[in-house]
Amino acid sequence: MARHALIPKTYPFSDPSTRTFSLGVAAGGSVWMSGCTAARLDAASGRMVVEGNLVAQARIALEKTRLVLEAGGFGLHDIVGMTQYLPPAALADVPALLAFYDEVFEGSPPALSTIVVKSLLRGAALIEIESVAGHGTCGDLEYLPAAGGIDLAAARTRARDLLAEHGLDGSHVIRSTELLAPVAFAGVDGHPSAPRSGLQIGMPRVVQADAGAQIQLVASRAARSRIRVISAEGDPRVGGVDAQCREIYARIGRQLESAGCSLDDVVKTTEFVTPAGMAAYRLTADVRRQVFSAPYPAATGVICERLVNPEAQLAVDVIAVAGTE
Repeated sequence: MARHALIPKTYPFSDPSTRTFSLGVAAGGSVWMSGCTAARLDAASGRMVVEGNLVAQARIALEKTRLVLEAGGFGLHDIVGMTQYLPPAALADVPALLAFYDEVFEGSPPALSTIVVKSLLRGAALIEIESVAGHGTCGDLEYLPAAGGIDLAAARTRARDLLAEHGLDGSHVIRSTELLAPVAFAGVDGHPSAPRSGLQIGMPRVVQADAGAQIQLVASRAARSRIRVISAEGDPRVGGVDAQCREIYARIGRQLESAGCSLDDVVKTTEFVTPAGMAAYRLTADVRRQVFSAPYPAATGVICERLVNPEAQLAVDVIAVAGTE
């Protein structure tokens, strides 16, 4: 099997066996984690609850991460890249959060990306943390700092400069996500045939307060990286969010086959759903059951402001690891 799920011996927060994603997936000596929030099952009410301030929630999210990583023989110190998704209300407490990370990682935190989202799927959640650990397949990946700019053109210029500062260029980029504040969407072509570099996602704002755009880059110096990253935005012509989800994964499956792998090699999915898509978003779980075979890929889902096509309700980013049989 090209991938296997990490299943902790004890996981007091919920029953992950009911989900259409794995808590963590190992492939090629590396681990891709699903996004972790502070959500936990409350025994008294039988409902999932989220409590505490930003640091308290981050503590629970990292405890979840630790338990899953340990199931694969890894620890928090093996994390090489970490992404935190924060709603705007959480940004004021980021300095305290960074101090917490400095304590947890003993002064040597992993590469950290911050993405400001409209909301997390659980409304009370202030943070969702996803991570990549190990020194196998992901050992040749470099997680660059955010490239910000007043608009998309300025952010792209900064991204090119940032690559050059690290001795890299566009040919080394394997994943690019362009995050746009509302003002930055003014110059974006929403036509389906318009050329794009990875996903373009509308958010209420970006991390840098005076910026309109933010680009997150992952690069590899390997001549032939085993990592495949494919992104797609939903086609509104096929229907609502579940229909868009189905068509997206069918499209991505064809692209993966052209790249020498398949949906069975997918280790991680990230889904950006619009507010309009949230009402029926639960239906996409049935799509995942049909598209993927167990063990399911790790997953993160967050709510964005909008997508390039204003009628699209879902955008998906998948990571696959080729040649891990």
